[in-house]
Formats: sequence, C-alpha cells, structure tokens
Amino acid sequence: MAKQNTEKHTPLRPLRIPDDEWEALGQAVGERNRTRLLREYIRWHLRWPGNKQPDRPAEQIGGPGISSKSGQQEGQ
Repeated sequence: MAKQNTEKHTPLRPLRIPDDEWEALGQAVGERNRTRLLREYIRWHLRWPGNKQPDRPAEQIGGPGISSKSGQQEGQ
C-alpha cells in the first residue's frame, strides 16, 4: 500500500463492518455522515473535553431479522 499524504488529510483507517450494519448506519445518518458519527463517538468514548455522546435515531433502523431497506421484519 502506498504511503498516504496526511499533511492535509486524516489517515485512512480500514474497518471491518458487516454490510447490513453499514447500510443501516447510512440510512440513519446519511451516506456521507458515517465517518463524522464514528469520529464523534470515538471522541466521546475517550472522554475528551467538550465532546458529548452522539445522538441516536428515535427508532431502530435495521438489525437482526429486519430488512434495512423497509424496516419490516423479514418474512412479513
């Protein structure tokens, strides 16, 4: 892998996240906001000053046995 120029950009950190979880997170926060949410959570988890716990959606999105596209129980 080529070395990344990090002078202007944050280094790339590969994560292994199941597709259904990644898609549901995109539905919850928007396709282009997943990284922002993960960074907010990390800062809150580390108890860095001035960082509050990220907001959660009002209801469950996706999950075991639930189609992430329809929000319905599978088989219904």
